[in-house]
Order: sequence, then structure tokens, then C-alpha cells
Amino acid sequence: MAIPRTNAYSGPTLFSYGFRPFFLFGAFYAGLTILLWVPFYFGEIELPISMGIADWHMHETLFGFVPAVIAGFLLTAVPNWTGRLPVNGSALIALVLAWALGRVVTNISALMPLWSVVALNLLFPTLFAAAVCREILAGKNWRNLKVLVMFGLLVMAQIWFYFAWANGFSTRPAAYLALSVVLMLIMLIGGRIVPSFTRNYLVKRHSETLPHPFGGFDKITVLSSAVILLGFVLQSTGLFNWPIFFAFGFMLLAGLHLVRLMRWHPELIWRDGLLLVLHTGYAFVPIGFALMALSFLDDGSVPIVAAIHALSTGAVGLMVIGVMSRATLGHTGHPLVATRGTLILFAAILLASILRILAAFDSDASVMLMRGSHLFWVIGFWGFVALYGGKLTRPRAKPKR
Repeated sequence: MAIPRTNAYSGPTLFSYGFRPFFLFGAFYAGLTILLWVPFYFGEIELPISMGIADWHMHETLFGFVPAVIAGFLLTAVPNWTGRLPVNGSALIALVLAWALGRVVTNISALMPLWSVVALNLLFPTLFAAAVCREILAGKNWRNLKVLVMFGLLVMAQIWFYFAWANGFSTRPAAYLALSVVLMLIMLIGGRIVPSFTRNYLVKRHSETLPHPFGGFDKITVLSSAVILLGFVLQSTGLFNWPIFFAFGFMLLAGLHLVRLMRWHPELIWRDGLLLVLHTGYAFVPIGFALMALSFLDDGSVPIVAAIHALSTGAVGLMVIGVMSRATLGHTGHPLVATRGTLILFAAILLASILRILAAFDSDASVMLMRGSHLFWVIGFWGFVALYGGKLTRPRAKPKR
């Protein structure tokens, strides 16, 4: 079902659909935080924040940038699911301002009471969850409530993060839970749209080889991932320590996700940049899980930070830039074609991922590799703002006759 076009909205185009402001501001903030992170990490600048440097980095990535992209995607997908008009105008502006307010107070948290920083940060996810829940329930689209459940788990991770921060505990378990939830969303949503887009591409080219639809194997893979990731989060709290179990478990997941990816036939889509970036992004899921398995066997040889950045910078970064680009082109009336500029954005995020993983292995060159990785990340996301900003702020393009 297509998004209804009968909305009488007549305000700024930027606030006509959820993907427009959240993709634009989310991409800008993704570049800004990393631009600040590098000199902040190396002590070259100071920010008036009350949390640790690493905590700030994790928080603004997992609870700042990523939720903005999720919001943009869901606020655009929900009307398709429910047949209702999109959230726009003043309601959308309120959501964007709530998200922006959270970013501001986090970056000046040392100047404010802790409770106010927490309360203002939780304002956006609360309002967003309420808006999406209202639309899904009004549209009686019960089967998509599971996406809202996943977002609820992300909010739970955020609350856990604040509890740990306020009481001097490690925030890493909460950050691991947040990353796990985002990965599960990639497995669930990406696991449906990637083979669907691939199938459409191959059918147009009269290919006899088509990707396998979501089925029993996918359910086993996703369920196994949920169990292992939950165990990983719990063990990170110190509740137990089973390195061999998790080494085996993550290696099993790496194999399952690799098979899942190959069932989508990535070897047939390499000419289509918009598809290639999604397949490449998903490939970092088995890569990250394999590195995770090796880190449990020998953390000295394979640092866990390499695995974490394969899953975050690699899988999340590439899937996000790919989905934002494709959704923007499709919903603004432009051809679904990756231009040379768009391919450069994808390549920049890929290089950022590779360099950040390598930085975890080479202590001598880590500073250079990290700076290079962060530079490419900024190029990728600020490049998106430059290339797609006009499409996001202008009315839908009219089809050429």
C-alpha cells in the first residue's frame, strides 16, 4: 500500500514526512559527533559533559544518531503499513525538537542537574513511541507492533545506561544491549527489504535465480542471534563468564548469517550500487560475529573493540547510509540509481569501517587509522547532507514526460 497523497499539509516540505528532517539532521549529527570525538578523545578539546569520553561517544551514537534514523524510517513506513496519513507538520516538528533538545543537553550535561539531562533525553523516545503506537493501533496493524517492541528495548537500554552512569557503574552492558537491539532490527527489517529489493532487481533482468524469501531458516537465524546476544549482554555485567560458549555461539551466528546473505545472491547485484551497499552492510554482521568469536578465544590477538566496530561502524553505518539514500530517492520521486557521488558516500563509510577495525589491531598505527576512519565517516554522512539535502527539503520531483 502506498503512502496516501491526499494530505492537505501545506507547510515546509522538510516537515511533510518523517524521513526528511530525521535523515537530514541525523546524518549531520552523525558527522558532527565524530568530528568532535577525535579531538575530544585525544584531549585536544574539552566539552562541558559530565559523562566519560567513551560513554559520551557510545551515548550519542546509540541514543542520538541511530534513533533519529530509526524514527525517519518508521515514520515513513508506518503510513504504508496502516494506510493512514503520515505524521507531519507541528507534530513532526515537536518530535524533531525533542530529539534536538536531547542532543543539546547531553553536550552541556556538566552545566545541568543529572535528573534534568535524563528527563530531557527520554522525552523524544517517549513521544515517538506514543506517536507510532497510536498510528499502528488506529490502523489495526497488529503484526508490526513487534517493531515498536524493539524500539522499547532500545529505550530500556537507554534507561539502563543512565542508571549505570548515575551510580558509577559501567555503561558498557547497556551500550551492548542497545547495539544488540539495533542489530536485531537490521536482521528483521533488513532481512526483509534486502531480499525484496534484490528480487525486484533480478526479476526485471529476467534472472532465473532469485533470493530466498523470509522463511524457517531466517527465523532460526534471528532467534539464535537474539539468544546469543542476550547472553553476551548478561555476561558483560559479570553475571557469568563462559568464553568457550560464546566463542562457539558467535561463530555459529557468523555461519548462519553468511549463509543467509548468500541465499540472497549478492553475486548477482554488484552493478547496482543501492543494492550492493545493503548487501555489503549485512556482510559485516557475520564478519563482526566471527571477530567476536575469536575475541572470546583470544582477546589479546583479536580485541573485542574490533568486533564491536565491525558491527557498529560496518553493519550499522553501511545499512543506515544505504537505507537513507534509497528511501530518500524513492520517496522524493527520483530514480533509484546510485550516482557517482552516492557511490563515493558508500565507499567512504566502507573505508571508515575497515580502517576502524584495523586500528584495533595495530597499536602503533592506531592513531593514524582512527583519524582516517573518522575522516571518511564524516565525508560519508556530511556528503549525504550535501547530496541529498536538496531532495529532502524540496517538494517531490515530478516525473519526466
